[in-house]
Amino acid sequence: MKLEAPDNFLGPYLTKKGKDSVEISEITGIPINSVRKMRSGETKAIPAIELYKISLFTKDLINQLLKEVYPNLKLDSIDKVVSSKIRADSTELGKIIFSLEDYDLSNLAYKTGIERDRLLRLTKLDSSKIQSHELYLIELASDKEPGELFANLFKDVTL
Repeated sequence: MKLEAPDNFLGPYLTKKGKDSVEISEITGIPINSVRKMRSGETKAIPAIELYKISLFTKDLINQLLKEVYPNLKLDSIDKVVSSKIRADSTELGKIIFSLEDYDLSNLAYKTGIERDRLLRLTKLDSSKIQSHELYLIELASDKEPGELFANLFKDVTL
């Protein structure tokens, strides 16, 4: 069963901050139509890189933005499995996933609700392909601080 993107509160967050969609688009490079769809809730699955750019734009730490945008996001399970192998053909995102204390994809899938096949694809895809709720769930499942993997993965992203 595919994990459906959860409801998010990006629209109310941006409204509370008094941030205009046009300005967000101009500064971040996110297409205006995408900003408007994310803001209205029409787009539920927000690309992680775009949410990170929005955090840079609002000058809020990503961990605070995550907590406000996904206040109800929880893990399916909190059980742990420990391993430390990293595959040679992994992308930067894959290396992050595989370096987690409990990188076992089956365990990570069980805890997050993200399909194992999706996690495996993410280990081979460019980091711009992961959705913000997926990366946040991975952070929660790996006992990372909210925003820690965002900051690591997107450390070279600037506005």
